[in-house]
Amino acid sequence: MQISIIGCGWLGLPLGESLIQQGYSVFGSTTSPQKLEILREKGINPILFKLEPMPVGENFNQLFTSELLIINIPPGRRKNPPHFYEEQIKYLKYRLSKSDVKKVIFISSTSYYPNTNDIATTETQYDFSNGSTEAVVKGENQIQQIDQSLIVLRCGGLMGGDRVPGKWFAGKETKGADTPVNYIHRDDVIKVVSHMIENWPENKVVWNLVSDEHPSRKEVHEEMARVYDFEPPLWIEPFQVPSKVVASDFKDFQLRSPLDF
Repeated sequence: MQISIIGCGWLGLPLGESLIQQGYSVFGSTTSPQKLEILREKGINPILFKLEPMPVGENFNQLFTSELLIINIPPGRRKNPPHFYEEQIKYLKYRLSKSDVKKVIFISSTSYYPNTNDIATTETQYDFSNGSTEAVVKGENQIQQIDQSLIVLRCGGLMGGDRVPGKWFAGKETKGADTPVNYIHRDDVIKVVSHMIENWPENKVVWNLVSDEHPSRKEVHEEMARVYDFEPPLWIEPFQVPSKVVASDFKDFQLRSPLDF
């Protein structure tokens, strides 16, 4: 089977490598001409493709000739307003309506949920006034209008590789020591995506992909400081900040604990 990945960056590139090792043919996009050769060296058919929010690139129609399309383009929260991401996904929705793609996996985020200091399930509604990320919600609303069979994976904070929890705050003041975390390791995302491709669900669309363990930020960051040999953060008040505990839909998958990243 041929699979296309829109967004071969920190997650998409190793995902593409893994799928190739499993015997799939993979097309993958990058926004950088300099990265085309890197994708090619990994065995991925490279496509230059960028949404600004309208498409820019070369030969990007090939991405929509695959049976399965994986969309892995998180919203640029800092530089772009929420409607920019909505327009990006709206274009992909339009292009999918003109394609032969049969299945779509959309990598989303648990920032869809509000910070109500409660348990969030896939039934929990967004609430912009309580911290739901507008771009994530608007992007999901667009992709859920496609005709293809769809899986939406709301991923927790993505960790692994060079992303070590707490390293950004080494020796620095930070808040929320007692706040529970919702993390997922990159290798576990790849494992779950591979499983879903082979075991495509018939009905359920939205899944929470997050570790089933939710230790506090302090527990995780100080353990990572010990394992990776950097200064622990300096905890200041408030020690509890608005948050949520996202209920995992993959409790039987033996996903890594954030204390074992």
